[in-house]
Amino acid sequence: MKYQEVIQSMRQGGASHDMTAELIGHLAQGNGFVPDIQQALLAVERAYKGDPDRNLTNEVSDYVMASSGLFLSTDVYSCLQLSTRTAKKTASQVLSRLVLSGVIERTGTRNGQFRLVETDSPVLDWQNADIANTVPVLWPFNLHEYVALFPRNIAIVAGTFNAGKTAFLLNFIKLNMYDFPIHYWTSEMGPEEMKKRLSKFRDVDINDWRFDARERSGKFADVIVPDGINVIDYLEVSKDFFLVGEEIKAIHDRLRKGLAVIALQKKSGAELGRGAELSAEKARLYITIDPGVLKIVKGKNWAIEDFNPNGTQFTFKLHKGADFEWQEGNWEQ
Repeated sequence: MKYQEVIQSMRQGGASHDMTAELIGHLAQGNGFVPDIQQALLAVERAYKGDPDRNLTNEVSDYVMASSGLFLSTDVYSCLQLSTRTAKKTASQVLSRLVLSGVIERTGTRNGQFRLVETDSPVLDWQNADIANTVPVLWPFNLHEYVALFPRNIAIVAGTFNAGKTAFLLNFIKLNMYDFPIHYWTSEMGPEEMKKRLSKFRDVDINDWRFDARERSGKFADVIVPDGINVIDYLEVSKDFFLVGEEIKAIHDRLRKGLAVIALQKKSGAELGRGAELSAEKARLYITIDPGVLKIVKGKNWAIEDFNPNGTQFTFKLHKGADFEWQEGNWEQ
């Protein structure tokens, strides 16, 4: 919700002018929800006075600049409370001018749908970058000896049903929980099941686990901790598998110094998880797990300069859904 919508909702709900202005003032002290307090207070004045001389060009422009994602012309009309044909026509003309000037563009399949053109492209100071600045996490199967990860990297764990995805992720947490802040999102386990699952680990007392566990089944980009280690078990997409790539990109865009380890379901016999090649685009490490076999499908940054880890396979046995017994198998060069 944008601050303009808050103003209109407050007014329509019977809040006084002073109450609305005070709320907007408090919001302006927050995290950027109100980017310009003066413009916001002017919007409050216009909403309560019904100024006949309101500047729709500025109001529409303000709405557009505060937008994120897709919006419709009808969203603009609703937020700015444009009820007359003349006002809607004026707003439509403003939108058309913003298209011509390159501020917004028409998009999608719906009439009157737009998005703000994002021109911000941070400069990459690659000359002063430290190539040794990897994130030194440890992996089950000693995968850290094969593939290195840098800040903002994505790792994908795609596995078939009951092949050991969750066990792999919990082992990853076990190896790193004392060295990194770890945030784990599960779409399947409740607190009782999780405690029972963790109690099966023979080398960790149930009271010694250290990680933040939450329930979540989608829109993970909204809760990603940018500088932490984020473990997602798992990214659920039951249809429209092309959306997998968009979800992963949204997660990647939220990262700063942290990592995201994302589990996906994989069809038996498939090379990649749901979303296929789209699920692998952002990944710097992509592994698959089938019953008894783990494979490095993609390791972008080799930990050993002259050894290509892609295709390396490990055979394993999983005991009580917790402990892996494994050995390295053959690899493809």
